[in-house]
Amino acid sequence: MPRYFFHTQNGDCVRDDQGEELKGVDAAREEAVAVLGEILRYRGASFWETRAFSVIVTDDDGETVVSITASASNDAPDGWTLSDGLQ
Repeated sequence: MPRYFFHTQNGDCVRDDQGEELKGVDAAREEAVAVLGEILRYRGASFWETRAFSVIVTDDDGETVVSITASASNDAPDGWTLSDGLQ
């Protein structure tokens, strides 16, 4: 089974030197989402200080295979509106 490494970035890069054996890229994507969710849950309100947090997944060769980023803002995304029925 291939080994994937889950590095994190939020101003400082934290390398994952152990990695995890997973079935493939799809499993690495699922794990990246889970890792990001756990980190955001742990960081709580301090997430607003950096406003972005990324999990970058690499393979044994150091090639990026998955990257996921959560970002925070006090503004709504461009084009976002409440539908009339929800107001």
